[in-house]
Amino acid sequence: MARHKGKTIFVSGALPSERAEITLTEDKRQFARAKVTRLLNTSPARVTPRCPHFQRCGGCQQQHVEVALQQQSKALALSRMLSQAAQQPVAVDEVIAGEPWGYRRRARLGLQWHNKQQRLQMGFRQEASNDLVDIQQCPILMPELEALITPLRQCLSGLRAVRRLGHVELVLADNGPLTILRHLDALQAEDRGKLEQFSHKHQLMLLLDAGDETLTPLTDAKPFYHSHQLKLTFNPQAVHRILFRLMMR
Repeated sequence: MARHKGKTIFVSGALPSERAEITLTEDKRQFARAKVTRLLNTSPARVTPRCPHFQRCGGCQQQHVEVALQQQSKALALSRMLSQAAQQPVAVDEVIAGEPWGYRRRARLGLQWHNKQQRLQMGFRQEASNDLVDIQQCPILMPELEALITPLRQCLSGLRAVRRLGHVELVLADNGPLTILRHLDALQAEDRGKLEQFSHKHQLMLLLDAGDETLTPLTDAKPFYHSHQLKLTFNPQAVHRILFRLMMR
């Protein structure tokens, strides 16, 4: 964040104590937004992003920042929101944090057939865009989910319905990965067979989403989590049905 002639400017890509040349991307009466075009000096808190897709992918915004500063900035942001809601100062003195990498247990990857390149793209959206970033890895995903990216793309690329796929959801339950595939047209028996083979080979639960309230499971296993010596089974169909009805309102 910077100030110029009394106006606050939110600068994407710059860290505290850094000086930079910037380009305005949004200019309002009370504030402006900008992006860095050239850094004039670098902060000691700046680190090399671990993910090769970081500059384009909209999934992460702070991989260029050391973990301690990330936690500090998020604690300050939470403090501001709580203070506004409570209409009095609220301090966030302690940060509860897990591992900085390999922690995400759920992700939705967009699927899009690229006519010019004649191949399937699979990944997250670019920041402020509907364009897909075709990812090869994602280090914030749990390793079990990240390991599925390449073989899953290969499997989907071999389907007859490859041009009519919407997205794929990856979820890691305690008894293994769960995959939900959104398809835009009815799948032929050949495609269903390939998906079943994939699910058996990689020991994952696979469900098909045709765009209505019902998910079609291709495997019999039920996902569950363990918590405080309890086995908590959850039903992806029930969650999907609730989300579907909310979207239809």
